[in-house]
Amino acid sequence: MVYQFNHIKIDSKNYQLLTNGVETQVEPQVFNLILFLIQNKDRVISRDELLDHVWQGRVVSDTSINNTIKSARKALGDDGNKQQVIKTIHSRGYQFIAELTDTTSSTAAQSNESRRVWPRSFYVVATFFILMAILFFWYKDQPAETAAEQTNVKQTTDPVVVNTESTTPQRIAVLPFANSKPNLDTDYLGFALANQIINDLTYLENFSIRPAASIRKFVDQVIDPIAIAQDFNVDYVISGNYLMENNIIRLNVEMIDVNNNQLVWRETMQVNYSNTFDLQDMVAKKVAQGLDVGFNQNFLNNKNRDIPSNALAFEYYLRGISYPQSNEGHRLAVEMLQKSIELDPQYAPSYAHLGFHRRLMEQHGRVVPTGLKDAEWYYQKSLELNPMQLEALSNLSALYTETNRTEDAMLVIRKMLAINPDDANSHFALGYIYRYAGMLDEAIAEMEMALRISPNNKRFRSIISTYISAGRYADALSKVYLDPGDYGTGYSGMIAFEQEQYDIARERFNQVIEIDQNGIWGLIAQIYLAVMAEDYDTGLETLTKMVDSNVIDAENMYYYAHFYCLLKKPDQCLAWLEKAVISGYYNYPHITHNSAFNFLQSDDRYIKTLKQAKQKHDAFRKKFL
Repeated sequence: MVYQFNHIKIDSKNYQLLTNGVETQVEPQVFNLILFLIQNKDRVISRDELLDHVWQGRVVSDTSINNTIKSARKALGDDGNKQQVIKTIHSRGYQFIAELTDTTSSTAAQSNESRRVWPRSFYVVATFFILMAILFFWYKDQPAETAAEQTNVKQTTDPVVVNTESTTPQRIAVLPFANSKPNLDTDYLGFALANQIINDLTYLENFSIRPAASIRKFVDQVIDPIAIAQDFNVDYVISGNYLMENNIIRLNVEMIDVNNNQLVWRETMQVNYSNTFDLQDMVAKKVAQGLDVGFNQNFLNNKNRDIPSNALAFEYYLRGISYPQSNEGHRLAVEMLQKSIELDPQYAPSYAHLGFHRRLMEQHGRVVPTGLKDAEWYYQKSLELNPMQLEALSNLSALYTETNRTEDAMLVIRKMLAINPDDANSHFALGYIYRYAGMLDEAIAEMEMALRISPNNKRFRSIISTYISAGRYADALSKVYLDPGDYGTGYSGMIAFEQEQYDIARERFNQVIEIDQNGIWGLIAQIYLAVMAEDYDTGLETLTKMVDSNVIDAENMYYYAHFYCLLKKPDQCLAWLEKAVISGYYNYPHITHNSAFNFLQSDDRYIKTLKQAKQKHDAFRKKFL
């Protein structure tokens, strides 16, 4: 068969690709991909289907698939920006969209034999088998279509959204290492070493690594690696213990294949305490060898890779990242990281983590607000030292999103996905931006992708808020397990309140108060309880404790407006709502469906603000989708 479009001819019989009559040399895999897309041009082809038909089910990396798509586009005079021949369909796959102008069979001159009149029984049988084939392929394709319909995922040609239909990578969990001789001076190494190893393994080809946040709860606990690995739903688990004596650190580490319950390797490694950094490289390389895989090329080419130059500075850094994410933990982390920077001002990760803790302390009112300028400076300094520092990029994108610099945030996300297309944090950060812009289907798709890559990641807990914005309360409740403390319990109470299940709401909010009465969620719980009791004066008194006139996070401004409306204060509500929209939270669907604003529907000021949110929402969608 010969397919023709534009100035291209594809000869499937002779395996030729002709451009203006001149043969273009392409690799067999590239040719097969082009041919398969053409032969199925009337539908979207998922990455899984490409693997089945083009790679014959062989395990290949997402990078290999991406490169083959890129090569195919280049051969056809197309690229990822134009997408005039091969189009990326957001969350679903790829489709050949060029118009075929001439389809000629290589056996066009049919013989008399091919035109013979067949018996009637032949047509009956043939029709039966054709119908069966149609039903088979219709049934086979239904799950993918249903999933797409349920999420209403939109098509996009923007290159920022990639690998949303990628194959599920194999998963690895690195557990905190046990201290063979527990000691306050060395206990921090258990989590810190695991965290550093996780950072390296993040760049393994076609593997997903559980984030450090998800393993923190196992610090200083007697653990069963297999049981934890099964609970995490991972394929491999790395665990062990360490001993520090006479300025030597000895690490006993092993990797287990969870599915087959087999030991992949076990090894003892030791280094001088001043060379602690070397341990993470030694373990990471051993993991790669045991799995017979390599590291992402971006990682191998990174000449600015973070290597500490001062042993004590690295110790302070490790201590800093080992503290829990609490008010006191943030304070201690800042103290350690500042000491680390004083001794080694060229170590990029110290700045990235310092900015993270500084940002949270400011948002929670624990330090004098600077408009997050300090946090931004730390992120930028980290990236100045290492432009590929993913921790700094991820935190910077969140800061830009929260401070009405959405376009800057999108540029950061593009860079993150270029460094590692399968990085869960990058997909979640993209979803975070979409939520502020009111593109809730897209936000949910990206956040769900992040959780598929990195299940049970507590840092992705705000998917709960995204589901609530879209009115998908059942889905929101299904993710409460990501943070069952005051955060998840508080959102459960909010959902019960929205559904007018007030007894359940009171129960949840009282539970939040028991957890932390004076924390942000404790105050929110007290406001809701006051609203349900119609004790608006008490609610306003509590809200005054929470409202920060220096707040710069537009979504926080939106919730201030929400609470003021619940407390029947329309002027304060509208003032904060206007400020939220101007400051970058133009989640138009969320605003329109928020029942707290119902009594403002005919208010001119509300209508004007809503119109402004709609304009910003539409402009963002037009520009980025």
